[in-house]
Parts: sequence; structure tokens; C-alpha cells
Amino acid sequence: MKIFTKRLEILGLCIALVLGTTCYQASAHVLWLQVRDYTPQVDEEITLTLGYGHYLPAREFMPGEDLEKIYILAPQGKKIEIKRYSDVEYKGDKPLNQEGTYLVVAKKKGGFFTKTTEGYKRGYSKKGLKNVIKCTYSEKYTKAIVNVGKAGGKNFSKVLGHDLEIIPLSDPGNLAEGDYLPVKIAFRRKVLACQPVYATYLGFSTEKAAFAYTTKTTAEGIAKIRIIKSGIWLITTEYKESYPDSEKCDQYSLSATLTFEVK
Repeated sequence: MKIFTKRLEILGLCIALVLGTTCYQASAHVLWLQVRDYTPQVDEEITLTLGYGHYLPAREFMPGEDLEKIYILAPQGKKIEIKRYSDVEYKGDKPLNQEGTYLVVAKKKGGFFTKTTEGYKRGYSKKGLKNVIKCTYSEKYTKAIVNVGKAGGKNFSKVLGHDLEIIPLSDPGNLAEGDYLPVKIAFRRKVLACQPVYATYLGFSTEKAAFAYTTKTTAEGIAKIRIIKSGIWLITTEYKESYPDSEKCDQYSLSATLTFEVK
């Protein structure tokens, strides 16, 4: 009974905070996978960039030296390597030769970012610095769902174990305008209740960090994004918690994104 009451309280709070079809101004930089074609045909190559900043489509791109890992998971679970072939573009090392749903995955190198009265110090914790205002250790994760030919398989919902992860519960390749995409938000594999989730589609706005849809997760960590328009979508969420050593840094700041296309 106590568990049920607690869940009911959380649900009531989340419902009170849900916002639909609105615009939210985010302050932190967002990292996302910007795929040239989210619905290629069999035996076509995949080409992408790592968007970084506040605008969709990207006006800035994450430097290659900041990338920790990037790869593709084929429908049967086989890993395909991705290689950088220009200053901002990446390409799979072989064509996508299976029909079905592929998952593209990338992670930015984690690092300290400290604000002082003299400006920002990237790569430095508080130790050894003077006049520190705030220190953040940042981690950024991103996924993209690519449907080759007809959507198929369970790759879209594969749990990768990222510290902050957006886990789709339906394949966007099977959705249409007006449908809802349910996603689960997890922090270190534990679901986050009442976690803010933001979404937008390409062409919604040219304003900085403008999102077309915002909501919050339920007690089970699930948020439903209404696909109010067909096209390329971006979903993002951010989570912060105190850094374990306050003498070294003040907080963790983690963000995760998911991109896909709904026809």
C-alpha cells in the first residue's frame, strides 16, 4: 500500500509538470548524431556528423579529438566500425547489407569544466585553481536509429549501460505522425522518475535550443513523446548530481540524446 501511495504521489507530480508542444531554452551544449539518411536502402553506406550546440540542424560540430567511441550495431548485433574521413564527417567502414533496424552509438570523452572569476578552464578540476565559481564533470552520450529498408529487430531498445541512457520502447520506423514514442530514461541502469525530457523535429524552429515538446517521466521512468509532425526528430535529457569529492569538483552533468526519422 505504501509503495502504491508513493507511486501515486510521483505520478501526480509528474502530470502536474508535463508540458506539451512548447518551447524550452536549454543552456548546456547538446551532442547528437546527425545522420545524412536515416532510412537508406540495403547496401548503401551511412554518413553522419556529430552535431554539438543548440541548433537543429547543427551549426557546430564536436571536434574529433573529443570523441571517445562511435560504432554501429547491425540488426543481428554485429558491430560495424565508423571512421572519420573529413574534419566533421564520419562513415561506416562498409555498406549496411542487412535489412532492419541499426543503432548508431557515440560517446564524448568525459572531462572537467571549471568556471573561475577569470573565465572557464576546460580540462581542469578545482584543485590548483584560484577564484573558482563552479566545477562540472561532463559526460555526453548519443544514439541514432537507422532503418535500412523495412524496420525490424530489437536493436532500437538495446540497453547499452550508459550512465545516462534514452531507451526507446518502440521502433520509430514503425510510427507515423500523431503516434507516441515511449522511451525509458535510466541513470546507471536505474530508472529516473519525473525526469524532464525534451524533443523537437527538424524545421520546428531556428531559435537557440528550442524544443517542440517537453514532458516528464512516470514513476517507472517512461516518457511518451508525441510525434506531432513527421520528419527527423531529436530527443534529449540531462541529469545532474553532486560530485563525490567536493574539493575536486561540484557536480556531475550528464546528457543523452536520440535521433531518428518518422516517415
